[in-house]
Amino acid sequence: MKRIKISKIHRRYPDTKWDFKALSSRVRDEGKAKDIVLYKLKNKGKKSLGVEIFSGSNYIVGSNERSNSRRYTVSNVPSKYKKEVEALMKKHRKIKWSKKRYMNLN
Repeated sequence: MKRIKISKIHRRYPDTKWDFKALSSRVRDEGKAKDIVLYKLKNKGKKSLGVEIFSGSNYIVGSNERSNSRRYTVSNVPSKYKKEVEALMKKHRKIKWSKKRYMNLN
């Protein structure tokens, strides 16, 4: 699996008490582009941590593959993605996330 790029996503909407902080890693897995997204979400005071893996034409511009998305807890990510998720977690902890009241960074 080869990493292509990492992107930062930060969305905060104070009117709904929603705060989403994520790193997305575009990888090439068996010739197919996939996005591995590690996120921390605070929704009305409830916190969650998880991973979503996206592939296919609905998610990857230029892809002709069938679209697919799967959500995992960090502890049950498929083994072939664990190293990438660990790297994303390490990087996620080091980022100084914005304190602005409203954010829409993608």
